[in-house]
Amino acid sequence: MSEKNLVSEKDLIAEIKKTLSKIANNNPSWKLVLGRETLSATNVIQRLDKDRKLRKFVVTHYVGLAVEMEKRGREKRFGGENT
Repeated sequence: MSEKNLVSEKDLIAEIKKTLSKIANNNPSWKLVLGRETLSATNVIQRLDKDRKLRKFVVTHYVGLAVEMEKRGREKRFGGENT
């Protein structure tokens, strides 16, 4: 049985680009450090469509951050660890 994605990768990338655009406007000094490479929010936006490895990295971390934020919100609201 295969799992059905709740959000397509295309939609997720669009939301990430929206978030990065806001970051670029509100905090131009924001940088993503990848090993020896440092990218501005604008650079990340420009490379997301072309660079599969970068896209996978960004999507993985964006989703991980969203899960962590949701977990912290639950803990704050309901107390303790809820798994």
